[in-house]
Amino acid sequence: MNKLFAAFVLLFSTFSFATDTPYQLINQVGDKMFTDIKQVNADGKADSSTMKSIVRSRLMPHVDVKFVSFKLLGKHIKGLKRAQAVEFIDAVDSYLISTYASALLQYKGQEVIFEELPLSKGSDYATVKVLIKEQSGPDIDMHFKFRQGKDGSWKVYDMVAEGISLLSAKQKEITGRISQVGLATVTNELKSKT
Repeated sequence: MNKLFAAFVLLFSTFSFATDTPYQLINQVGDKMFTDIKQVNADGKADSSTMKSIVRSRLMPHVDVKFVSFKLLGKHIKGLKRAQAVEFIDAVDSYLISTYASALLQYKGQEVIFEELPLSKGSDYATVKVLIKEQSGPDIDMHFKFRQGKDGSWKVYDMVAEGISLLSAKQKEITGRISQVGLATVTNELKSKT
């Protein structure tokens, strides 16, 4: 898996933005984010700290970290104390900022095409296709899965690449790790990766 592909997986796997359609969401957030990254790259200031700042200001206001955190907890959400939940959510937030920033340092201006797929009338679920045009290899094809919240906003809940649901894969990894070593250890592991 190339690093740009990983960047897109991470970037679009969890954010939300108040828009009319999932297609508009992906276009708005993607355009703003990559405009900032291109500017930083052009100025020669693309370092981890600068990228974390872009991620924190442009992306994280649109990430439903609580939703992602609870999905990652899976069966371990039962009996969770409020303090444990808050600490885990904070660890996931820090982990996401660091991970997104690191992955986005790999973006070098490749063309990104967002393709709107038809919405099923009355459905709370939708898919948007994203194609990353690679000059030195095959194009990267991904599908982002959305769900519409009660407030009408669309939120990405999964990304499918090569037939693999990334949310399911990450959830299995995290829940398995919690079963092995406990929630406190996994929370600390996430914090240590920032």
